[in-house]
Amino acid sequence: MHVYNPQHQIPAKVMLCITEDWFVLSHFQPIIRALVQACGDVVVVTTVAGRQAQIEALGARVIPFDFQRASFDPIRQAGIVRGLWRLIRDEKPDVVHAIALRPIALACLAFAGTHGGTGKTKLVMHLTGVGFAGTASADRSLSLYGMTLRLITRLMRRSDTALFVENPDDAIRVVGPDWAKCANVTILGGAGVVPDLIPATPSPDLNPLVAGFLGRMVWTKGADVLVEAHRLLALRGLPLSLNLGGTPDAANPRAASQDQLETWGRTAGITWSGRVEDAASFWRQTSFAVVPSRGGEGLPRTLLEAAATGRALIVTDVPGCRYFVRDGIEGLIVPPNDAPALADALAKLIGDPALCARMGAAARVRLLDGFTEQHVSEAAVSAYRRLLNC
Repeated sequence: MHVYNPQHQIPAKVMLCITEDWFVLSHFQPIIRALVQACGDVVVVTTVAGRQAQIEALGARVIPFDFQRASFDPIRQAGIVRGLWRLIRDEKPDVVHAIALRPIALACLAFAGTHGGTGKTKLVMHLTGVGFAGTASADRSLSLYGMTLRLITRLMRRSDTALFVENPDDAIRVVGPDWAKCANVTILGGAGVVPDLIPATPSPDLNPLVAGFLGRMVWTKGADVLVEAHRLLALRGLPLSLNLGGTPDAANPRAASQDQLETWGRTAGITWSGRVEDAASFWRQTSFAVVPSRGGEGLPRTLLEAAATGRALIVTDVPGCRYFVRDGIEGLIVPPNDAPALADALAKLIGDPALCARMGAAARVRLLDGFTEQHVSEAAVSAYRRLLNC
């Protein structure tokens, strides 16, 4: 386990707002550990579903709070804002650090309510992509997305706020093309990984080759496009095994059904592995990785994990994916929601094992150049120092 050791302490109390405890543990342990080391007093406000002790083991205090991620009801959301406002008032944090679109929207509103009273609380808006709200067609989802981006843009004019993003596209989306001139904008290398814990391994000698997909089984992740591309390859007589890892997200309106996943798992050449606890082991048993996202990503953690093991990457041309993968270097980039183009990319790697190996090695090098837990921790703590003038 990587432990970040700051050069000196930051005298600050931090309140992290994250929708659910599983999300805390899957993506934000490095930042929590770094802030505990740097600041000492860290409170995590999240929906608790059995993982409180694991979060507290990181050194943080947990306050259970229901963000109601699946609800777009304005009356309920107003109640959540009031509840968050009371928490900020009572806890008196030096920094409110809101992670992902919904907590950012709620924290922006709650922050506006408390700031006039204290004049001290800083706000970190940590955008991990635009999620379902930024890619859905539902008016209420889009209104939340648009409202949140307007709130962030407005608050970014102030000196007591900071923005964390995981790719340049999201920085442009919020701040504009001159985002790099803004000292309060920081690009983090996603969630980061520990390279020593996910070592590079040779691609296994498999016949047929195995393409891996690992992620939540929701519409935005594009597993259905990959399944269709697999079908098109079979029609062309090109053998490929497909290993799908992941489970649905019950709070996501476009989650795949259990019946659909079981149907895919019964299809010739396709295995559905369900929940995967050991990503490194999953990728060691594949020939290359596929991330067929329809968009809404910050920087998919699965990309970093697959790159760490030295796997070539096939991704779609969407923010986050195209930030990490450079076409023809770490992998191949195809248009989103385009099964024929994805099938062509799969066929290219099937037919050129040497290319696949070169891209996999390049992916590992790319990971080590800014996308490890060490990089993420240092960037986050440095941004805190700037925000708090420490």
